Formats: sequence, structure tokens, C-alpha cells
Amino acid sequence: MARRNHAGRRLPGDNETSSCPGEPAGPGSLVPADTGAAYSRFSLSLVRQPPEVPYTGNQVVKGPADVVPFLHRLLALEPYECLGALLLSVRDHPIGHTIPFRGTISSCRVEPRPLLVTALLTNAVSLVAFHLHPSGDPTPSPEDLEFAKRLRLAGGVVGIGLKDFVILGEAPAYWSLWKGGAIASPSPSRRRTRKPKYRHPDDPTQTWAGTGFMPVWLREEVEDGASLEDFLVDGARVTAAAARQEREVRERMREG
Repeated sequence: MARRNHAGRRLPGDNETSSCPGEPAGPGSLVPADTGAAYSRFSLSLVRQPPEVPYTGNQVVKGPADVVPFLHRLLALEPYECLGALLLSVRDHPIGHTIPFRGTISSCRVEPRPLLVTALLTNAVSLVAFHLHPSGDPTPSPEDLEFAKRLRLAGGVVGIGLKDFVILGEAPAYWSLWKGGAIASPSPSRRRTRKPKYRHPDDPTQTWAGTGFMPVWLREEVEDGASLEDFLVDGARVTAAAARQEREVRERMREG
């Protein structure tokens, strides 16, 4: 028998089901098991196509000058604002382009997601975003700068680098945010500091890298007043580190 709440409305019991579709059925569920609800199902695949774009596969994109002529040709007949991206391989070869956003004569609502989705599906490693200004003035707007920042941050999360963001005006005018300093260039890899290495003056097979116990021969030299720098291996020009290491060694020797 169906239960009723204090307002007199019926409450579903164990032998009743809800008419709401799209929920899995189970013990005590309010949804019948045979609702036949339709779920979205996808099967994605990457298909390599023959070259049909006006750039060559062996072209290397090193800067804006390598992409702007192509972009001006690509967007020559566009009457409204549009934004897209040129997709690059791991060796900076262009492998495709996409233009997911087209707006009005003066505005275009954009977001990073469609550019990054296309880049991921095409196995791109980085991209050059571009934005057409139909007015002919390529000066970036505050919205351009903000979008470039969002795209760079979002791309960094999924492993898609933003190589540049190019604002296109009346050909051949353009504005490169990377060249103008608005987009930071990739930080150079940190060079490992070479640690001092010391060698016996008469026996080149006896060396010490400055870690662990000091060899007897070097300890004797230091106790006699010699400096560690006198035994530096040629090419180890780390005199500041060597001097600091020598101070530490002498302090340990005094404490010992």
C-alpha cells in the first residue's frame, strides 16, 4: 500500500518506481531497469589526411615571420573577427590549423577549450594562436592579452605549449605577443652547477669530488696549510664553491 506524507502526497514504496529516466536501477531504486534511456557514446580516432593546406610539411616555425604570410592568405576573405590556431609538431612543423571562433565586425567570444581539444586530437605539441582584427589595426586589446594568458595556463596543464599569439591586421601588419614580450619565452633549461673536483698532484688516479670522507693525502696537505683550490681539476672553475667547501672542511677539522 502506498505511503503518504503529511501533505497527503503519495511517496514511492518498495513496489513503486519513479518515471524519471536516465538513472540506473538497483535495489530500492526509484527508476525501472528497462527505461531505455539514451546515453551519448563516442568513438574517436586520428586519421592522417593527405596535405591539402598551403604550407609544407618540412617548414619549421621559428617565429611569427614564418606563419604570418600563410595566415594573411588564409584569412584574406574573412570579413569578421575570427580566432584559431596553427598546430605544430614536436619539431615545430605545422601539421594543421583550426578556426573554431568567428564573431562580428568588432567582437568574438572565445575560450581555450576548442583549441586545446583539437591540438590533443591531432597530436600537436604546441600551437600558434591567431586573431584577426578586421579593422586592420593589429594592436592587441586587453581581452587579447587576457585570453593569451588563459590559453597558456590551460595548455600548460595538458602539455600543449603556446608558442605565440599573433594579432593580424591589414596585410602585412601583425602583432606578435611573444615578440612584444607579452608571452614569456620558454625558460632555458637550468645548467647543472659543476662541483669542484680535486686531484692528487702526483697521482691523477687519486681524486676527490668533495663528498664523503676526505682522502688522507688531501687532509695532510690541508693540515700543512695548503688550499683546496691548489688541487682543483682543470676546467672546474667553481672557485666560490671551492672556497665555501674549503671553509666547511676546515671547520669540520677544527671540530674533530
